[in-house]
Amino acid sequence: MVTHEGDIQLLIHIVKKDLDIRDKRRFLEEAPKRMKSIQKTIKEMEGELGEEMQDFEKFEKERRHLEREIQSQNDKINKKRLEQDKADSNKAYRALGHEIEYLTKLVDKEEERVLTILEKTEGKKKQLEEATANVEQRKKGLLDEIETIENDILKTEESLKVIEDEKIRVLPHLSQKVRRLYDRILNVKGDSGVANIAGDICQGCFSRVPPQRAHEIRKNDQIMTCEACGRILVYFESDSSLKS
Repeated sequence: MVTHEGDIQLLIHIVKKDLDIRDKRRFLEEAPKRMKSIQKTIKEMEGELGEEMQDFEKFEKERRHLEREIQSQNDKINKKRLEQDKADSNKAYRALGHEIEYLTKLVDKEEERVLTILEKTEGKKKQLEEATANVEQRKKGLLDEIETIENDILKTEESLKVIEDEKIRVLPHLSQKVRRLYDRILNVKGDSGVANIAGDICQGCFSRVPPQRAHEIRKNDQIMTCEACGRILVYFESDSSLKS
């Protein structure tokens, strides 16, 4: 019986590279989505803060309007008092007095309203300051996360090139027959033409392998494929199996 211990060891090396390549490509695929999600969160936070600012501005606008009204009413009162001082009859004096009294009551009500608005404005101002500080803190954390992801993308791209190059240098050392088999399976599966077996489970498609066949595969001396997915099966202790 022809044994393939050398090919098997090379295939183990290759599948480890394939798994690493798969993980890094998956990260590079998911990273932009994560950054987009973070940017969306930042935009939503800024939108909510903008609404808080608008509420605050509404109170400020109403306060400024009332203060202008009060100033206008006080100007009218002062004008009426000057007219009252120059009144040429008791009737005209009393009439102006009534107008002054009416305008004074209006000013009193508007000043009470201003005080109420000032109280609410102070509350809104405090809420706005707290919300702004909270948003800025969270935003900084999220922007730092984006920066970390961007740096990780660059590192992963560089690492991926190295691993892909290492794999390319290993492939020619396979025997021609095994290399052709690997390439054919890889073209179909896309991720790897090899899969590890953990227990009696193919780690390529997670199908169960018959116990006797699994036992033979773990010897790592024959080229055997998964009956379900067609990948070449090899055995090595993965990091996950070592942890368990």
